[in-house]
Order: sequence, then structure tokens, then C-alpha cells
Amino acid sequence: MTTNQLKKYSKATPKESNKLMVQNFECRFCGNKFHRESTLSTHMCVKKRRHMEIDSPASRSGFRTFQKFYDITMGSKKPKSTQEFIESDFYIDFVKFGNHVVNLKPVYPDKFIEFVIRNGVNLRDWTKDFVYDTYIEDLIKKEPAEAATERTIITMAEWATEHKTNFTDFFKNVSANEAARLIRTGKISPWVLYLSESGGSLIDAFNDDHAKIVGSIIDPGYWMKKFKNNDDVSYIKDILAQSGI
Repeated sequence: MTTNQLKKYSKATPKESNKLMVQNFECRFCGNKFHRESTLSTHMCVKKRRHMEIDSPASRSGFRTFQKFYDITMGSKKPKSTQEFIESDFYIDFVKFGNHVVNLKPVYPDKFIEFVIRNGVNLRDWTKDFVYDTYIEDLIKKEPAEAATERTIITMAEWATEHKTNFTDFFKNVSANEAARLIRTGKISPWVLYLSESGGSLIDAFNDDHAKIVGSIIDPGYWMKKFKNNDDVSYIKDILAQSGI
């Protein structure tokens, strides 16, 4: 408060004093004004809450997606700021998607984000199962064999650690339901399922319901054609044999 304001305040009536005090404590997020600093400190508007949550995993993921969206669709030369993100009409949708990415742990998160943006998927559909299913079906058929094999072995090792068993027994011990989920989400690749010595035991355990879940991923016709005269096949078989799978 300036000297002139103090003089004016000292001569003011109680009602006028309250009017003057209102000017002192303003929320920098929403512009609301308060009599007391303590009231301002406890005040929680939408934008202030968003600012306070900006470092949460969902918000960080949503913000990165927000920046990438404008970079890809608008060719923005300057990355969008956190303030622009907080003030966006689509803030909630981007944070919802960010939370989806954090929980889903998609194969190649950045590629998944680019997929929904470049394919013109409606923002409010980004968290729906059919979107990720479409992404995985396309990705699994295109990714390099070595990368697919490495991810699958890591998944198998993590599963074995959790279940206190040897990862080489994964295909023999994993339930058909869990295996179907891991295949459907792209964590287990047909490269390993078909080219390993033990993968056949899992395929034999699948029933019609499981086949509906993973059918488009492990389509035998597609993969047998892909493996034919493919130089990667012998290399992957050697890796799997050496790993004891």
C-alpha cells in the first residue's frame, strides 16, 4: 500500500476502508480480490489448482502431448507454455489422456501420442480401447524384429520376477488370460511367440475367446508370410535358443 493510500485509508470510514483493502490481495490466476492475505493463500480457483498440479505425472504427460499436438498440427515454432496449457479449453482432455498414458504404459509412448495426433483421432476418443488396439495392430507388424524381441523378453523377465519363477518357463506357466492381455497390449510379440521353442504351448492353450482377443495380432497367415525368406528369422531364433526360451 502506498503512502497516499495509507493517508486515504486513515481518514476513511470502516466501509470505505474495506473497499480500499480489497485492492491489496489479488489472485494472479483468476483476478479475484480479497480483504486478507490469509484468505488469498487458502483461495483455490481452477487455474491455481491446475498450476499446483502441473508437476503431477498426468499433468506432465498431458502438457507434453499438448505441446506436441500444436507442433504437429500447427507447426508451432515456439513450444506452448505451461500458462497456455493451464488456460486451454482442452486442459481437462489433455490431462485425462496424460493419465491414460501413465497408467497404460503404452509401447513406445511418444509413437502412440503421435499416432493419435497424426491420424486425426477425436481428442475425446484418445483414451478409448479401440484407439490403442488400432495403434498396436499397426505397430506390431512394422517394428524391427530385434526391438520386438527385446521388449518381449523384458516383459517375460518382469513377469517371472513377480511370480518367483524362471522367465524361460513363461509360456508354460503364464495363464492364457494374462498372456492374451499381454499380447493384446503389445508387450508380447509374435516374433517370440512363433519363433521360440516354448511359444507353441501357449498357442495350444488359447480357446475361442482368447483367439478373438489376440487374433488380429497373431494372425498366422500374416506372420508365416512375413517369416518366409526373412533374414531376421534365423537371427531371432538364435537369440531365443541362447536365452533358453
